[in-house]
Amino acid sequence: MAPTINDSNNETVDVQALLRQWEEEHHAANYDPVPLLTKLAELIEIETDNYNKMDPDPFDERHPSRADPNCALGHMLKVLFRKDSFMNKLVNDYLRENYYSRLGITGRDVNKLNVTACRLMIDLLPGLETSAVFESPANDALVQRLFSWAEKSSEPLQTYATGLLAAAMDVQDIAAGFREQNGKLVPLMLERLHGLQLEANKERHHNSSRPFAHLNNLENGVVHTSDNTPKKKNSANNQNKIFKNCLSPPPPDEISRSVHETPPKMNGPKRPVEPETRRKSLENPWDPVSPVRASLMSPPLPRPSPFHVSDCSNSSWAELEPFVIGNVQMFPPTLATRQYFILKYLTPMGEYQEFLSHVFEKNALELILQIMNLRESRNSRLSFEALKYLASLLCHKKFSIEFINMQGLQRLLEVPRPSIAATGVSICLYYLAYCEDALERVCLLPHHILADLVSYALWLLECSHDSGRCHATMFFGFSFQFRIILEEFDVQDGLRKLYNVMSTLPILAVEDDAALNEDEEC
Repeated sequence: MAPTINDSNNETVDVQALLRQWEEEHHAANYDPVPLLTKLAELIEIETDNYNKMDPDPFDERHPSRADPNCALGHMLKVLFRKDSFMNKLVNDYLRENYYSRLGITGRDVNKLNVTACRLMIDLLPGLETSAVFESPANDALVQRLFSWAEKSSEPLQTYATGLLAAAMDVQDIAAGFREQNGKLVPLMLERLHGLQLEANKERHHNSSRPFAHLNNLENGVVHTSDNTPKKKNSANNQNKIFKNCLSPPPPDEISRSVHETPPKMNGPKRPVEPETRRKSLENPWDPVSPVRASLMSPPLPRPSPFHVSDCSNSSWAELEPFVIGNVQMFPPTLATRQYFILKYLTPMGEYQEFLSHVFEKNALELILQIMNLRESRNSRLSFEALKYLASLLCHKKFSIEFINMQGLQRLLEVPRPSIAATGVSICLYYLAYCEDALERVCLLPHHILADLVSYALWLLECSHDSGRCHATMFFGFSFQFRIILEEFDVQDGLRKLYNVMSTLPILAVEDDAALNEDEEC
């Protein structure tokens, strides 16, 4: 349910009241800003969570109020950024290690202030102009401090500093000015990520999501063997279809389409049924060999599910939400939160050729494949960040070819849809198609993998966020030069699907009441 304007106003009033309190009290000799900063952070984190539950496009970097004019988060950020004196104090003073000593205040823990200020700064990033905040050379001292905290400080300051560094390094000019520091920090972050993954694996084995899950070797739709290697019970396409069906009732066109589809084989590729064969089976449902008759006369088979959801389960949206949308707990930072911010830092670093040696030395690909596996990470937002990092590495031909050789594409197509992570898959497919040598190797893979690839890209084209549709379109644009991709696109009725997507774009609407926002008009 979308937040109403009254809800937004209520939250804005709370922020305004806190800023008035700060204006009145912060000049006092012994003023402690930590409690007020903490309250602001908590308010913004609640609204950030509510905003993310609306499933905005994860690649949309606009101010939240532009993406959704009615969202409370956007209004709160606007109120905060209008208070220049508060923002200057937050950036220039509360992030200093000597804040209290400069004021002659003793007995106060400046680390607590730095932690709270960093936490609030990360909360404000969706509406912050990072190039101005970390502008060089004016704020080089702040960036150097963040490097020091990210490398040596204790938690949670280490995690928060890493998150702020990620935002700073996303600005190319700033990243170029700190190459030496990044050269030291990138391998350290990859090592840290390996350690966090080991901790997360231990935690998953000790803490099962269901009290009696240890009595069954089927957990989250994955069969675990004695060597703890997960083996899929079903094909990626079938898992994604089941997952989609368990979220909400299928639309009418999905129901009609499902009648015309042959159920995919458990151990074989899903192939489209010839129109004539399909028509015959529907015209004579009582034929002894008809699949329709077989389904009517036989009891329904239990459907395996990727997320332990079956017809007789008590699964709810609360259980499915981490796999579809996911969340990031800011305080205290969890293992997932720590990995999330490390990946955000590594993503802009992935594009630089000079850091590619660290990627191979520290076996970054193995890490990415583990984290992007939603059945292991159980957090779609964390998997999404891993996929963004993967995309930045796919810019390099050497890494792209290694990714194909390691069966990375097959693992990529196992990412369930719909989910935030599935939108992350779209940019990986686009970057992979951009590398012609890698795409040539893709075309040599077994035909059922190519069919799954085209099927996944067509789903992105039809059902994903706007950015996912754009990336899927670019993928097809680059891959159509290969005949085998083009033929599979035709087999799966891709041209009709592409035309449908184009014909429903708001910019092509002829109605007078079809209002476009400024971004769409541009």
